[in-house]
Amino acid sequence: MKEKIFTLKMKNYCCSQIIAEIGLEKLGMENSQLVAAMAGLCEGVKCGSICGCASAAVCLMYLADAKAAEKGIVQEFLEWFEESFGTLGCDELLGDDPMAKIEKCPMIVEATLVKLEELLEWE
Repeated sequence: MKEKIFTLKMKNYCCSQIIAEIGLEKLGMENSQLVAAMAGLCEGVKCGSICGCASAAVCLMYLADAKAAEKGIVQEFLEWFEESFGTLGCDELLGDDPMAKIEKCPMIVEATLVKLEELLEWE
């Protein structure tokens, strides 16, 4: 998975686009327009708000299984994310460290995808 994340990052995909691209692939779907639109979630919806990994994961859960999303896997995911990383906020995750995006984001992307695999029972 790390290699796929790196490959997409080298194509200038941001965190939310990487989550979408890999998630769609796991669901057996393709949708380049959706992946492109996910750029709007990057960097905390471009304002440091909720992390793009978290917001993209929520969108993916609704795409994969809207009923399960409504019945609690979204809340379970968000609680896990906040517990794992201390916050949902992009600015808070990255702080004032210019290297944080390079060092932290790939790890958060990977952990998010692993959690999605668990919650959505991907093969």
